[in-house]
Amino acid sequence: MAAMTQEDRNTGNRAGTGVVNTAKEMAGKVGDEVKGVASQVTQAASDAANYMGKRAEGAVSAIGSTIQSGERYFEEKGFEGVANDLAGIIRRNPVPSVLIAVGMGFLVARAMRG
Repeated sequence: MAAMTQEDRNTGNRAGTGVVNTAKEMAGKVGDEVKGVASQVTQAASDAANYMGKRAEGAVSAIGSTIQSGERYFEEKGFEGVANDLAGIIRRNPVPSVLIAVGMGFLVARAMRG
């Protein structure tokens, strides 16, 4: 087995240094890629949150409108007018009305028991 010369050691050191430098460069590139992907994911999550916030805002606004129109309807018709309208709906749709009444009775019974 031949002894390793200083030149062989220097060549080996240079090769090792080159491998380490290449590994560092690759790690830097991978780190940059990960940062870029993380940034994109963060932006997508932010966009989704904004979208959902706007949707929730629209739903709250629609609920508010419905409540206001219900208030106006009750103010215009009064209790007796609302009861007459409800009776008319029940007369025109007897089966769904009975099913709704049974379902509401069931829910009230569960709420009182629970």
